[in-house]
Amino acid sequence: MTMTGPARTILVANQKGGVGKSTTVAAVAEMIATAGKRGRRVLVVDGDPQANVTVEDLGVDGDRGQSLAATLQFGTPLTPVRDVRTHLDVIAGGPQLAVVGAAANTIAENGIDMATNMQTQLQALCDAEGYDVVLIDSGPGDVPLLDTYLSVANYLLIPTRADQASLGGVERLARRFWRARKHGASIQLLGVLLFDVNPRATKRNEEVFAQVNDMLAGSGTSPFDITIRSAPAAAVDMRTLHRTAGELVALAHDERRSRLTRLRDKQRPERALWSSDPTGLAADYQELVRQIVSRLVSYEAAAVGERVG
Repeated sequence: MTMTGPARTILVANQKGGVGKSTTVAAVAEMIATAGKRGRRVLVVDGDPQANVTVEDLGVDGDRGQSLAATLQFGTPLTPVRDVRTHLDVIAGGPQLAVVGAAANTIAENGIDMATNMQTQLQALCDAEGYDVVLIDSGPGDVPLLDTYLSVANYLLIPTRADQASLGGVERLARRFWRARKHGASIQLLGVLLFDVNPRATKRNEEVFAQVNDMLAGSGTSPFDITIRSAPAAAVDMRTLHRTAGELVALAHDERRSRLTRLRDKQRPERALWSSDPTGLAADYQELVRQIVSRLVSYEAAAVGERVG
């Protein structure tokens, strides 16, 4: 199946929670949407019943997943929350999706194909709105929904921590990825991203990269060269203030300026952020976006070459 047309649809998934899926979706979406003078039109599809990217990362109330749930079950048009950021819209996630996941077998027995419903309406929305990139955030445990997203997306990006539980989630997802390919999906693996990494733990990081390379054998890709550093204070600020890593840099700059002003005026400075300098974290995500774009260009050039040949 898989999306056709100009919009690149990237599924961000891992069958283990807490590995940075939602944070990565929000950060990448915001940076692509605001890149350069014009930016790009970006749609975030929050396919997770927990709705973390909707509520926590982007600060959107949403509709509790009602629009996406109705699309999956009945093929109704998707209703985005518009202008969440400049050039950035969101299809909200929420608990209504858990209801769909629980009823997936009954839905299939009634002849309803959730992947076809989603692909049809997502394509129609992208054609109408001119989105350049679609990022789908998925929950870690709802297999019927995950299989649907694997059938619709063009590319798969897998964030993971370095612990064995998270790497086990990568391995389980890899099996579902190959299963989707076997059943006709043309989704391609964009890469695996190491999240919440200690840059100084070079030996451990090398071991994890070796494990991931073994898992990816035969996929035609490799882990991303960039890793996302551990930044606990910034993580608290991003979720508390509903800001991405890139947006946090501007807030930190404003806070430093405010603190200096209050000190000059002999007033007690007020702390608005726990993170004093999130620029390194933002730079990690900027490099990730650069590598994502580079890989998309390579995949698309290869596809054109195959068609010409």
